Amino acid sequence: MSDDAPPPSLRGAALPSERLIGTLLDGRYELLREMGRGGLASVFHARHKFTARSLAVKVLLPEYRDHREARERLLREARMLGRIVHPHVVEIVDAGIAGDTPYVAMERLRAKSVEALLTARSKLTVHDTYTIALLAAEALAAVHASRVVHRDIKPGNLLVVRTPSGGRTLKLIDFGAATFVQDEVSEEPASGILGTPEYMAPEQLAGARVQPTADVYAFGVTVYECLAGRVPFTGGLDQIYAQAMTGTRPDLRKLRPDVPPSLAELVERSIDSTPTARFADGAALWEALREIERDIRAETSEVSPSRRGHVRVPYPAPIEMQLASGQVIEGRIQDVSSGGIYVTTQAHVAENTSLILRFALPTGEIVRSAALVRWAKATEDAARTALGLEFDGLSPIFKDAIDDYIKRATTA
Repeated sequence: MSDDAPPPSLRGAALPSERLIGTLLDGRYELLREMGRGGLASVFHARHKFTARSLAVKVLLPEYRDHREARERLLREARMLGRIVHPHVVEIVDAGIAGDTPYVAMERLRAKSVEALLTARSKLTVHDTYTIALLAAEALAAVHASRVVHRDIKPGNLLVVRTPSGGRTLKLIDFGAATFVQDEVSEEPASGILGTPEYMAPEQLAGARVQPTADVYAFGVTVYECLAGRVPFTGGLDQIYAQAMTGTRPDLRKLRPDVPPSLAELVERSIDSTPTARFADGAALWEALREIERDIRAETSEVSPSRRGHVRVPYPAPIEMQLASGQVIEGRIQDVSSGGIYVTTQAHVAENTSLILRFALPTGEIVRSAALVRWAKATEDAARTALGLEFDGLSPIFKDAIDDYIKRATTA
């Protein structure tokens, strides 16, 4: 926008999220495009009017602006982030209320989530998993030292960020479900279980107030998934709770024999059903991880598995995606692997949505397969959304056809 045509200011009007694009929030944040949307808020790529800094601004969805609990939760997130200053935790820049719209401004990260990496590779190497775990534990140590429990540790909230020097680091994001530890004055929402069920500790699933050990549990589930390519417990809330309490899960080293015993033991302890049996907090986790570093180096120096469990190659092709409602949306495949595909579409599809896919193999054969949206994010083209889709029950014959295509593409 030019100086003689400033963006409209956002005052008291409750506009739909898509209509916020191009507005000036609180007189200084120009909202450029929506990058993602959760249950209560949208995150926009924004530019500061005076400094021109590129930021991520989290804005409460219009339908929740009169919802006291939702407003307080977003502002509580700002207070918690204000307590935590650490290189592996997303940096808060500002927060406020513009008209009737609460918002939180944070650093904008050019990154891929660990969830996106798992969609691309299915499993991570032991070395990559250990590196992610060590940095995540360091972030948790800072969070817990600030008397905060995150309550939603999972691959989607761990971002692998490229540094200016070309290296990579990790950032913990999304404190929307976070709470203060029990011995402080409660600012807890009045009702509801916050978090993602597959990663929630049994006491969290039961609705009890949690301690840092709940984050340790979610950390353990995340590391298990990075190594095994699946979470240890699945199903509905009751099923997950029952499995977690009884420890009914596949043995990690049977699923992944190259995992060092010391790392497998650390994961097992982290996801123990009894909070006091786990590591006490992020600092204890970090110390335990440092103690087994020699084991990781020894094991990974002898075993060098492929960096990707499922290699992806470009495969530009149209695709149809059917929602549970029966609605069919169109998209375009960008990359393909035998584990899943990367698709762009003009439709908005939320994470964890189940789809039925219809597309053509390189052989010309038409494929129908169930799939799950593992991650969703805005592209540089604001009109399109990128989706990471994981196949669910794709025929081995079709997987072989995709693998043959990938082999030819990577050896050509």
